[in-house]
Amino acid sequence: MCEVGKSEVKKTHREIDIIDLKVAFGDFYALKGASFFANKREFLGIIGASGAGKTTVLRVLTGQISPTEGQAFVGGYDVTKKSKLISLLVGYVPQLEHLSLYYDFNPLQNAQFFGRMFGLRPKEIEERARNILTILGFDEELITKRVDRLSGGERKRVSISLGMIHNPPVLLLDEPTTGLDAHLRHETLNYLKELNYELGTTMVIISHDLEIVDYCTRVCLLEEGDVSQFGTPEELISTLPGRGQSIRVVMHALTPAIIKRIDSLPGVQYTAPAGRNAMKLFIDDPEEQVLPIIRRLNELKLPFEEVSLVEADFFDYFQVKPWKQIPREIGGTAS
Repeated sequence: MCEVGKSEVKKTHREIDIIDLKVAFGDFYALKGASFFANKREFLGIIGASGAGKTTVLRVLTGQISPTEGQAFVGGYDVTKKSKLISLLVGYVPQLEHLSLYYDFNPLQNAQFFGRMFGLRPKEIEERARNILTILGFDEELITKRVDRLSGGERKRVSISLGMIHNPPVLLLDEPTTGLDAHLRHETLNYLKELNYELGTTMVIISHDLEIVDYCTRVCLLEEGDVSQFGTPEELISTLPGRGQSIRVVMHALTPAIIKRIDSLPGVQYTAPAGRNAMKLFIDDPEEQVLPIIRRLNELKLPFEEVSLVEADFFDYFQVKPWKQIPREIGGTAS
């Protein structure tokens, strides 16, 4: 197993620590002073649209580029001062599996090839690969099956196992659900959560997909090189009016005129779509406002089917928080 030298002294207890990070390419700043972190065993999601700075963060954390200003720590070590350690501290899973897999090999043969690059012994590689692949749902048939005969979801899991073959404290994943249909996206994320729990690996997912938030312990939202929001999903949701609760209103029909009238109800600060002919209302003290909302709808002669108190989720938070610019490509993933 690869280990960092005992003489090395960690500079921070956090597994990922980004402090006022700026990265410039000429006069253009891809990152403008980003700060966020992840503790050991956490699951960090870095979410943003194209051009938000996600890839630049990834390149800094993998030691491919150096910060223009600020600091970046991985596994407790400064990436600029301990660049030779980065390959040991970080596992990397690329967005496209063909960049990390030999399709003529089976998963174990792939593991042997990549494990040797870290100086691991063949027996050690096989033991570790079998352990990881078993957690990822592989049986003996899949473990010894050529990669070109595996499904897309299975190939993604083999790619994940290769990123973890040297037992890194941090695993970086670039858009790990890209190209997978809905059930495979959730299956892949569930397996990552299991690895996070079983092996204690800190997971960092770079994505444009809000689905990953349900699996994250912390979320960093990047927008045009800045951190727009950072915190646990619960912390961010609790900043909404109602502190995590909202009022769901189901109407007989929702026209633009009706939506406008509901938006203007007393005390309503934000509204968000909540399904067919339904809206969520974000208001202070929502539990006490359910009856007044019902009365007001009746006064306005707006027929409704249901008014109820419900939990707010991160998608609500994303929709109603004021942003500099709502990136269209965030949040939607084709099934």
